[in-house]
Amino acid sequence: MTQAAIDLGRLAGRDVGRAARLMAEAHAAALSGKPPAVPPRPEIGASWERMLRRGVDPERAVRPRPLSPAELAERRQRSHLTEVLPLLRDGLVSVAESAQHIMVVCDADGVVLWREGHPSVLRQADAIGLAPGTDWREATSGTNGLGTPLVARRPVQVFSAEHFVRAHHRWTCSGAPITDPRDGRLLGVVDVSGLLETLHPAMLKLVESVAKLAEAELRARHLRGLDRLRSVAAPLLARIGGRAVAVDEEGWVAAVTGMAPVDRLPLPRTLSAGPV
Repeated sequence: MTQAAIDLGRLAGRDVGRAARLMAEAHAAALSGKPPAVPPRPEIGASWERMLRRGVDPERAVRPRPLSPAELAERRQRSHLTEVLPLLRDGLVSVAESAQHIMVVCDADGVVLWREGHPSVLRQADAIGLAPGTDWREATSGTNGLGTPLVARRPVQVFSAEHFVRAHHRWTCSGAPITDPRDGRLLGVVDVSGLLETLHPAMLKLVESVAKLAEAELRARHLRGLDRLRSVAAPLLARIGGRAVAVDEEGWVAAVTGMAPVDRLPLPRTLSAGPV
């Protein structure tokens, strides 16, 4: 098998040291503009190209001011991820702790909202600025398990020197995006991160599965909300002559009378009382 055909994911499961060395060589080649002996995976190569175009410094990640406690609390309260945080904790935190990893959740802006897991790994995460209220978009932190899935809109594992910033090469991170089933809007990313020597090849699949469970829970909550609205609105609509419809705040139809049923209606940007 030639080097170009090596499955780095499989190799990392057998020989972490060799896989890390191959990726370090590929990283160095990318920075020098030379073709690497072992090319990075397509999603990593695409991310590196974005970093080079943006002029991200591989020797130093940008560290904007972290959010204040009040700003972080407000952002957490706004996020729909708050609704599924218990599910994420149940599915990932105990596994992360036993594997010497941490679970990290960021919003769609790449801001870390929550971080839990193995105490010693939490302390080492502090050293690279991976803490609540910090910005982990690619533009500020390079290729990583939070910012890269936000761009790729798919689960991504970032292994060792696949991180664009050298200070992150000791880490392996597995992140999966979570979208709002009501409108497809990206809510954020759930990630499990740990040091290189604690890599587990199945971690990305676990994180992806838990992210899908979170989306299913959001969908179930939405359907329960529509059922509650329907139970209140249907009797009222039955007494109304003409056409009428009851929708939730996203335009999903709970009840309708005098017109053909539809799943969803476009809503104006602002709503006010009065005839339509």
